[in-house]
Amino acid sequence: MFDAVIQNGLVVDGTRARPYRASVYLKDGKIAEISEDAQKPAKTVYDAAGHVVAPGFIDIHSHSDVSYLATPTMEAKLIGGVTFELVGQCGISPIPICDRNAEMTLRNQSSVVSLRLTPENFPARDMAGYAEDVERNGISINLGALIGHGSLRSYVIGWELRQLTSDELTQMCNLLDRMLEQGAAGVSFGLIYPPGSFCNTEEIAALARVVARHDKLLAVHMRNENKGVFDALDEMIGVALETGVKLEISHFKLMGSTQWGRANELLAKVDLARARGVRIHCDQYPYVVSHSVLTSCLPKWAMAGGYDALVERLKDDETFAKIVEGGLPEMYNRGGPENITVSEIPDAEYPEILNKTLVRIAQELNLPLLEAIRHILIRCRGHIQCLYKCMDEGDLLRIMSRRDICACSDGAAYDLSRPFGHPHPRNTGTFPRFLRLVREHNLMPVEDAVYKITALPAALMGFGDRFGTLKPGYDATITVFDYDTIADRATYEEPTLPPVGIDFVLVNGQLVLDHGRFTENRPGKVFRA
Repeated sequence: MFDAVIQNGLVVDGTRARPYRASVYLKDGKIAEISEDAQKPAKTVYDAAGHVVAPGFIDIHSHSDVSYLATPTMEAKLIGGVTFELVGQCGISPIPICDRNAEMTLRNQSSVVSLRLTPENFPARDMAGYAEDVERNGISINLGALIGHGSLRSYVIGWELRQLTSDELTQMCNLLDRMLEQGAAGVSFGLIYPPGSFCNTEEIAALARVVARHDKLLAVHMRNENKGVFDALDEMIGVALETGVKLEISHFKLMGSTQWGRANELLAKVDLARARGVRIHCDQYPYVVSHSVLTSCLPKWAMAGGYDALVERLKDDETFAKIVEGGLPEMYNRGGPENITVSEIPDAEYPEILNKTLVRIAQELNLPLLEAIRHILIRCRGHIQCLYKCMDEGDLLRIMSRRDICACSDGAAYDLSRPFGHPHPRNTGTFPRFLRLVREHNLMPVEDAVYKITALPAALMGFGDRFGTLKPGYDATITVFDYDTIADRATYEEPTLPPVGIDFVLVNGQLVLDHGRFTENRPGKVFRA
């Protein structure tokens, strides 16, 4: 007898094959059989009622690294059908940790969820320890992890603004090699975020060679996504061409009105690189509003030494003037202060500025704009995250229409009843929104849309032989949804509203979401590449 059967569904198996009607039988956490016969005996019967039965949605770019400690149900993501997240993105991972970088690393991770991390509640120090900690605590979905370049760099030399010596670079490469041996899926770069932003191209290439030897993934938040986006893409294509590494461009986009309408040009660069033998893919979130730290608008030297050093620089009038001179162009490239809204700050630090634009904050403080920005950065010790309205919907849809580009959230899981600040709606809405936009704009057939959020990311991460496809022997990780009605409801005003159209979700054969209700099951695990 089978453990369970999903009956009466339209199977969209992740391979881009045409949908077909069948029943999916499960046993011992695996897909045991897919059959037209719906009458075989099973202990549990799930009725898909003509809805889509698909592999569980995969979020190939997520910042839910430590969310399991605050909300092991991973609510904000699970409610949207997500069953797997690849964390450790943008050069920012909670591992590896040593005495030199522990305080800064844990402080950074604490800014993602409403939880103050300490060595006591986060004892992991490497990839092996991280995987053990996740599974010991319990989690409803599966995770894979990249190692952040910024975390590697801070492990070796802290937040020093300088190039590495030969010995230091060797130490960093050896450290990454050890994390990959322990099962990390690759490395990530956040080339606008310190201390990762302090590196040169040679440093990137050295680490890329390590990753290439393991045939794993290099994911990158490029140095620039607005006026310098074409040059930034050229840099990474050059690294991939030189090293042979498998390259993933994170949250592929064009920021700033001067770049709007150029999606085809940017995509042409990707196609040309692929024609030259570069193994390059991209991911994209389905929103025209980005989300990042306010300090990403500052010149990189302002962050040398970390956040405490930044605050001291901000207090000095002469240094602050130089920071303004270097940072103003980037602020306006990201939409300008009237389109930048404060979304998250340290817990209970300054709640009156939440969900307000920088312009409005200045008005309420009765301060000139730049002095208001200075004031809130000092008050919040530099830890301010913002929403940036800076992209064009035409570019968004043009990129989305490509079958070879994954969908992703670039968000993090949190407890829906206790959101951290005023989060981006992408945390709950990404995948239902992606499917809604595909449907409403007739971008592609449903089987291609499902492929972009299941089999494609699974293959890129090196897990394509385990999940991402409905196939006997693969993990029984499945999302059932109504393609005619699935849609996001979260908005920038009400970012925690759950989506509609998702029936139920199973992870490793166990039911974890039942028509919006979270179960007590915690079958998730950390996949080692």
